Amino acid sequence: MKVDFHTHFIPQQFPDMGEKYGDEGWPTLLHAGPCQADIYHAGKHYRRIDDRSWDPERRIKDMDAEGVDVQVLSPIPVTFAYRFSAQGVLELAQLQNDAIAKATSVAPTRFIGLGTVPLQDPDLAAAEVRRAVTSLSLAGVEIGTQVEGKNLDDPALEPFWRTCVEVGAAVFVHPAAVFAPERTSKYRMVYSVGYTSETGIAAASVVMSGLLDRHPTLRLCFAHGGGTFPWLLPRLDQTWRAFDDVKAVTANRPSETAKLLSYDTLTYDPMNMRLLIDRLGAERLIMGSDYPFPLREVPPGAVIDALDGLSHKERADLLGRNALRFLGREVLF
Repeated sequence: MKVDFHTHFIPQQFPDMGEKYGDEGWPTLLHAGPCQADIYHAGKHYRRIDDRSWDPERRIKDMDAEGVDVQVLSPIPVTFAYRFSAQGVLELAQLQNDAIAKATSVAPTRFIGLGTVPLQDPDLAAAEVRRAVTSLSLAGVEIGTQVEGKNLDDPALEPFWRTCVEVGAAVFVHPAAVFAPERTSKYRMVYSVGYTSETGIAAASVVMSGLLDRHPTLRLCFAHGGGTFPWLLPRLDQTWRAFDDVKAVTANRPSETAKLLSYDTLTYDPMNMRLLIDRLGAERLIMGSDYPFPLREVPPGAVIDALDGLSHKERADLLGRNALRFLGREVLF
């Protein structure tokens, strides 16, 4: 079974939150025809998308063509909107979560949903992750790598983490958009470097903070192969060995704690994948393509297929079974 864990979805009818709340710069969706739309963020054009982003039937056609059995639908990170009114973002999150739940109901054996929460207000975020899992039957939520400059180890987020553990929510950590003044080649460089560095910092903050010591059953998956994180682990281990105050926070070496996390396989390169397997373990890696965006892997799982020396079990785990286990959905398929 092939499960594409890393795909993005946005409701076709997306509200104008700025019109209601009076703030400028909310993410907006402007349709350019029956099958195309443009996303704007912070007053700038962010991306042109098409009906693959909102039409379940169109997605299923692509899945069949590329041999994908299940897609996991998660919001487009630009819609996290953590800098805006928490009450407004809660409203936006609920609309998106309801839409994702509706999309998964079209073909419940082909889609699994992840929602979003107003993480700038941990109590509201806790309430919404509870609703998403217990009322909407989503598998969990997708969150950003930081909240307005606060890392994921910020003590204020404890109510959210406790609720994720309580309701069994899987959490996909994905960087939000990185912006530059103009869409030039420099923008593309900042975009790519920013994504990988943000993800690496987020994973490091989780591993070095004792979060997993406090919540050992918390399920976290980091996008883009963990970004820079796998390459930082030797230095993080040396930091842990060198400073007693770091050891006082977390009892285990970072490279050991890192094996409690999961990571998607969106690295594009077999050498990078081999390092992830050797350093983190094949059982912690989950296939993801970034469908339907331009940087996606085509076909999903291509980097796994290109790896030599995998056992049949390892290949099957990487392509699908690890994702279902992480999501708590293995009994359904």
